[in-house]
Amino acid sequence: MKKIRMVLFVLMIGACSNHSACELPVKEYPQSFHQEVSKLPQDIQDKLKVPTEFPFDVEFFRFSTTPNVENIVYTSVEYEPLDGELSNKVNLSFTTYYNDKIDSPDSYKSIQLNNGAKAILKKDEEELKVLEWTDNDGDVQQLAVMFRDTELTNEDLKMMADSLHSVK
Repeated sequence: MKKIRMVLFVLMIGACSNHSACELPVKEYPQSFHQEVSKLPQDIQDKLKVPTEFPFDVEFFRFSTTPNVENIVYTSVEYEPLDGELSNKVNLSFTTYYNDKIDSPDSYKSIQLNNGAKAILKKDEEELKVLEWTDNDGDVQQLAVMFRDTELTNEDLKMMADSLHSVK
């Protein structure tokens, strides 16, 4: 019995290494996040989505929004990699700009998301990748990752973008 538990433990640890998909379901976001979201206007709460799959194990770090809740311009969620080595090398944020317009997709490389949306790779630099797309509500979603001394692929960005789930 102990051997079986040990094998399962090793498999679970291995599942989140080497850029495999790791999950952070919305129900596992901390209570403080849900309390902050509940202070937003109802129409924003209904629209708010967050990624639930990541190329490495993360935890919620910070939620921010524009101070005037009457006129929400954006909401932003930041994540912290759990891997001690990655946490010093990766800064990951997901921002929604409400009722905004995306830049012309013709000027950037595009990535087709599973929901049919065409995302643009707005920045694809040595230490920064920014993926941006318009969702079904017309709101602009932006996934930005700054990284150094590690690799993050366009497929990693796509996986995170495809994993959006409603907070409600």
